[in-house]
Amino acid sequence: MAVSGKVVHYDANRGFGFLAPESGGADVFLHINDIDIDEADLKPGAKVSFDVEETDRGAKAINVAVTEAAPADESSGGRPHRRDDHGGRDRDHGRRDDHGRRDDRPRRPRGGGGGSLDAAGFTDEVTELLLDADVDLTARQIVEIRRRITDFAVARGWVLD
Repeated sequence: MAVSGKVVHYDANRGFGFLAPESGGADVFLHINDIDIDEADLKPGAKVSFDVEETDRGAKAINVAVTEAAPADESSGGRPHRRDDHGGRDRDHGRRDDHGRRDDRPRRPRGGGGGSLDAAGFTDEVTELLLDADVDLTARQIVEIRRRITDFAVARGWVLD
């Protein structure tokens, strides 16, 4: 059964992203191997129709078709990809986290001065962090973790709802 929705995020470099069903619920994982369309059309905000297939790693989108291009304000320019913001991940600043992974994110002061994000922008940022953190996270895990983190941040007033 075809589902209507929108592209939430698609990373052409990694070949996957997420679609948000119009009816609500959890976002659906999208992988390059499961589509037969031009990846350039998978911009945030583009309207799509797709079928959902349940797998042992979570729900994934198949038979994806773009039904309406992304609005100009969401697809042109917009927020650059995370790695573009910081000059790429190939630079090693020497900092490592507790697990030995490179930690090259810029440090921001705590408690203000950094601006505010709405829940959708915050969710996008959390998605990028999770995708960068561990390639073994499943779509179901990413969706559940980011939902809980976003709910937590909204409840504490850290993120605009």
